Amino acid sequence: MEAFTNILLIEDNPGDVRLIEEYLKDSDVRRYKLFHSSTLAGGKELLASQPIDIVLLDLYLPDSLGEETFDTLFREYASYPFIVLTGLADEAVGIRAVKKGAQDFLSKNELNHLLLSRAIRYGKERHQMLRRLEQAQHLSQMSNWELDLETNELYCGQYVYAILGQPQGTIFNSFEDYIDIVYEEDRQLVKSAFQHALDQASSFKVDHRVSLPDGTFKSITLQGQAETDSLNRLQRLVGTLQDITDRKEVEELIREKELAVRGARLRQEFLANTSHEIRTPLHGILQLTTILLKEDPRPEQEEYLKLISHAGGTLLAVVNDVLDLSKIEANKIDFAHTTFNLQQLISSMVDMLELRAKEDRLQLSTTIDPEIPEFLVGDPVRLNQVLINLVSNAIKFTERGFVKLSVRKKTEEQDRVILEFSIQDSGIGIPEDKLNVIFESFQRLDTDLNRRSIGTGLGLTIVEQLVKLQGGNISVTSQEGQGSNFTFTLPLQVSRQEDVTKAKDQASHLTGEGLNGIRILVVEDNPLNQLVTDKLLQDWGVIVDIANDGQECLDMLKQSTYDIILMDLQMPVMDGYTATRYIREQFQAPKREIPIIALTANAFSGMDDEVLKVGMDDYISKPFEVDVLFQKIVHNLNQQDKSPHYMHTPSTHTPSLVSTNGNSHVHTAPVVTLPITDLKYLQKVSGGDTRIIKLAIGKFLENTPEMLSQLDQLVGTQTHLELSRVAHKLKSSVATMGMDSVKEIAATIEHLAREEEKLDQLPGLVKDMRKYVELGFTELRQQLAQIS
Repeated sequence: MEAFTNILLIEDNPGDVRLIEEYLKDSDVRRYKLFHSSTLAGGKELLASQPIDIVLLDLYLPDSLGEETFDTLFREYASYPFIVLTGLADEAVGIRAVKKGAQDFLSKNELNHLLLSRAIRYGKERHQMLRRLEQAQHLSQMSNWELDLETNELYCGQYVYAILGQPQGTIFNSFEDYIDIVYEEDRQLVKSAFQHALDQASSFKVDHRVSLPDGTFKSITLQGQAETDSLNRLQRLVGTLQDITDRKEVEELIREKELAVRGARLRQEFLANTSHEIRTPLHGILQLTTILLKEDPRPEQEEYLKLISHAGGTLLAVVNDVLDLSKIEANKIDFAHTTFNLQQLISSMVDMLELRAKEDRLQLSTTIDPEIPEFLVGDPVRLNQVLINLVSNAIKFTERGFVKLSVRKKTEEQDRVILEFSIQDSGIGIPEDKLNVIFESFQRLDTDLNRRSIGTGLGLTIVEQLVKLQGGNISVTSQEGQGSNFTFTLPLQVSRQEDVTKAKDQASHLTGEGLNGIRILVVEDNPLNQLVTDKLLQDWGVIVDIANDGQECLDMLKQSTYDIILMDLQMPVMDGYTATRYIREQFQAPKREIPIIALTANAFSGMDDEVLKVGMDDYISKPFEVDVLFQKIVHNLNQQDKSPHYMHTPSTHTPSLVSTNGNSHVHTAPVVTLPITDLKYLQKVSGGDTRIIKLAIGKFLENTPEMLSQLDQLVGTQTHLELSRVAHKLKSSVATMGMDSVKEIAATIEHLAREEEKLDQLPGLVKDMRKYVELGFTELRQQLAQIS
């Protein structure tokens, strides 16, 4: 059955009303009801009170005349379909009304029942179609527009007004009307896009902002196409307008996130690089101080040396705090799962701090719940760090009385135990208003307590994070003048019997007999580094084999087996990354599970991630500290029973050893001062063996000139990749001779050549390198003569 149609006729001429009534009777609109008003005001009342399906509107009424009649009504009732009634002379007005939103126009002078019925059906159908189009436009946040180039009249789809925050039915009459709401800074951009489309009879697309009536703005994509007639004359621009505010906001959030991530990465790299550069000379200062203290100094000298040692130790603690916090914030801190003896850990920690406590006449005591299992599984290094921090703080802020550490078993379920640690003191306490900020970064109580000590204010922040990251909680109770009590819980696993036995055996073997009998493969292409590392390892009783590159490593591993591999990263033929991937993916157990420690002349944030991704177990920077290398070897031998690292994500990308960010490197030669060489490192790793020192200097003097010649040749032929490799090799050699400033030049050459940046600097840097290395030759020959 045909749907019922409610028709509203707004017409003041009685004759025209009767004529339309007759035409409706003869039309094929069978089921309808006609409502009539002779004024615009009456029409509005009917639209507001009756369910109208279509409006027949005369433009000349007692209370409104011409085109304004349609504009006024359509502004308020744009959701209704309108058919405009005109005279022959007013057809242009009818056409404009259709462009503005009317469904059709009819000339009353030519009207008949067929035209009327067709217009009503067409108007209803077109209106429904446009409603569906508007729904689609609403979903896509897009609407259409058309600019008549002859009249400069702008016609907009109804959803344009919703997008632009304008009242329903508001009319933009011209291109200038639209430009008026464009954000002032973007107006020229929009005008230029329009003009280009007109000049070239082409399309355009421009993103810009528009101001809304409420004072806010939206981001808009405006695009259009110029249309021409059969004579290629421009007639109009047609196009769409889309609200892209949400997309722009998302893009801005993404951009801000990327900037934040990039900033965090640069911050981590800066902190890691800076801390590394500080710790290297600082370690030398502390080691020399220790040596001098053992050489029976005069009383006043001993006092000065102790002050130097204390100041250096404080500075080292500050650097370590900053680096630890940066790792925590970057989510780059990992926790070990090692079997350890809690009683021994606490005993060693107390032995370390007991002297400080006695100097302050404090009683340092410990109580450990006897029900706690002897061996637990967790991260003993991090636990020790937490305990040392809390107990040291307690000693620092306690002038007299006691510091007491107690540990009790809180709960135990199957193979898991939760321990509660309590560090109580009789010190000065913490003001009540400071208790709620005590664990925040850079909060220092000593600022308010006559500055008893110095520090970063990061210690307790790091402690809290280390505890929480391991699944525990920490709290503090304190009363000013009465002391404090820090309490933290820590979940740990109870070690299996076989792990306990293995841990005891390994501890006995490694601490009782050193590394005697351990087989280590050193993969290193630098002859000088080969010599130094070989001598050092042999002094520990290690059986050493040397491979000159990654391919030799694989060949030797096919013939023999090793307990650990020390793997250089950048080598000719095959680098350390490629060799490690091959071992982890192609060899069978147990060879593919051999611990691999990366050796690198670079140290930057993320290096541990890069080496772990390819299957390495650890890394150490060259030139390395003797005790650090020993600890790394011992630790990784103890980890052999754990899940191997060969289950890594395969990758064909070889990570870069030097950050490619321009801010991370200064591409100019450093200031080099005399003397250029420093043999302290060589003396340390050789154990003072003059034979080894002479041999190392001899190899350096023999091999280095050839590498310098290669640099000269390669920079001339612009063979940049090979130039980078030779610079890397030379960097390691000069570092062993203590030529730190020259090492920086080599590192800069390596980076610029590899990344092909600032290539015009390379000839000057290579020239500087040769000049300073040759000065080093002179110094080394003099020292060689003195040794002889």
